[in-house]
Amino acid sequence: MATSPMPETLFRHALDHDEFRLAYQPIVDLRTRRQIGVEALIRWPGADVGPDIFIPIAEQIGLIREITQRVCDLAARDCRAVPTAISQLSINLSAADIQAADTVDMLRALQDTTGGRLRLSVELTERSLLDPERCGPVIKALRAMDIQVVIDDFGTGYANLQALLMLELDGIKIDRSLSQRIGTSPAASLVIHHLCALARALGLSIVAEGVETETQAGLLYGQGIRRAQGWLFGHPQPIEHWAGMRRPAHSGRSTAPADPPFRIGGGADMPPGAFRRAAP
Repeated sequence: MATSPMPETLFRHALDHDEFRLAYQPIVDLRTRRQIGVEALIRWPGADVGPDIFIPIAEQIGLIREITQRVCDLAARDCRAVPTAISQLSINLSAADIQAADTVDMLRALQDTTGGRLRLSVELTERSLLDPERCGPVIKALRAMDIQVVIDDFGTGYANLQALLMLELDGIKIDRSLSQRIGTSPAASLVIHHLCALARALGLSIVAEGVETETQAGLLYGQGIRRAQGWLFGHPQPIEHWAGMRRPAHSGRSTAPADPPFRIGGGADMPPGAFRRAAP
């Protein structure tokens, strides 16, 4: 299944039979280790492939807009089911999404579902910004709704400075391939240093993705990065996992009692090292 194209009928069947689910991965403040948000990641439990395979295929066969709509629908459903669990949510958008005017209505509907209490951000790949004139109006409309717009996987080679200068953006997420090589690759460390300098010059927030060790977290913090995401802080988990937690635990596990629930994006401050990953 992973080596041959997936027919449109499989996607249609999955959409019609509600087979997709969301998993939420925490984003933390590197200094306090407080959980400040979460990224919604789509999963297809009935398939033998991950999103790195089926999302590009959905783009190729023209169904990515329907997948994004399903992500918004699932996020809204999760927010209704566990209204205290999520306060700050990040959603990935495709190049097709950021060029379509009705994306604004789709995200407004998600905001309305929570009565406006949900703080939203959207993540765009660098490739999505290759045509600033086409994506600019949607980005402007989203930011007018207080939805932050962030470049995902920054540093993978698609960005052009003209797009960064022309578009109104809020932040960048440094690609995991760089985060995981900091301290072991002088070139990667230098690239991160210059990316951070560029982001600060443009007034953009920075999140480091793919952080797996305390050494990486410390080195990234030393570069001035204050927010991070990765297995060190928690694996992607379904909404049921977060509903009964006071705070995140090692590798996403918790023995905390279910009442009161942990609030994604509003937890208490944690001491340094509180997210140190447990041994397998």
